[in-house]
Amino acid sequence: MSTDNALLEFEGGQNAFPMTALSDSGDAQTFESGEELWSQAAGFAPVVRADGVVTGGACSPATGNDAVAIAAFTAFVSGVELAVAAQSNIAVTRASTETHMINSIVCDGAGDVTAVAGTEGTAFSEVRGDAGGPPLIAVGSIELAQVRMTSASAAAVTEGEIFQLVNVHMESAVFPIATIDYVNGEVSFSSALKKIHTGSVPKGVYASFATPEFIEAFDAYDFVPSEVGYSSSSKQTYTRVKNSRSQSLNNATFSVDLTDGISDTIAAVQGQNLYFRFYPDKNRPQHFIEQGVLSIARTFPAGGDIVAACTINVDEKGKEVSL
Repeated sequence: MSTDNALLEFEGGQNAFPMTALSDSGDAQTFESGEELWSQAAGFAPVVRADGVVTGGACSPATGNDAVAIAAFTAFVSGVELAVAAQSNIAVTRASTETHMINSIVCDGAGDVTAVAGTEGTAFSEVRGDAGGPPLIAVGSIELAQVRMTSASAAAVTEGEIFQLVNVHMESAVFPIATIDYVNGEVSFSSALKKIHTGSVPKGVYASFATPEFIEAFDAYDFVPSEVGYSSSSKQTYTRVKNSRSQSLNNATFSVDLTDGISDTIAAVQGQNLYFRFYPDKNRPQHFIEQGVLSIARTFPAGGDIVAACTINVDEKGKEVSL
């Protein structure tokens, strides 16, 4: 197959999407946007906001009986950043006929902090909604702390009754750790998010991002995709020769004829982190996708075409789309 009908395109613009909810893929660990190729161009890099506390929010006993205090905190709730003032007296509920009761201290999307009582029991349970267990949290709210009491009698809450272990009793915006898959438009977490919200669903994950608008790299040629290369080296011992292998990632490259070498569009985007798309045959769906920082080396020969030798400095091997 020849490449007489090939096409090379590059990210010449962006289509921005506002902060929007991502969809759980089903494992509470990978969340999808429904849009591929999240841009990393300057000013358009994605922003991911998982619901949870960002800073502050320490819980402590309040003055008087059956109450706790929450220090000032910042948090992400439904993709919005909240700055919530300190709360000095949040009433908690004790068991009435049994002994054990867990209250979850929660913050909703309006920044209101309240205590939500679980179901009372004769012992603590770690199962949400069970007798003696923590309550399920309303969708669109975050959990700040849990207060676990073993007596129905009114009394001051003690430090030992307050629990704020991250990802167990408190939802954090920065843990589990999020990793962005820019090509597939997904966010994956280092571990599954806890399904502690009504309906046994995880907390919300939101993102703002942009997708690329492609334009043709006119008069481009000699495209070379990024490839993983393999090499080996040997070492001689007294008894044998031992081989060791290593891998390396080569950058993608191409060349393009320029008009004047200054006003050309490809010259204007050097140094930017962009997507590139190469079709060996523009009438067929198979193509390569590369993403990286574009560097160019321009040549102005006497009596010849002005040429730019272009390198796509990739972070990882490009994607091959076969469809």
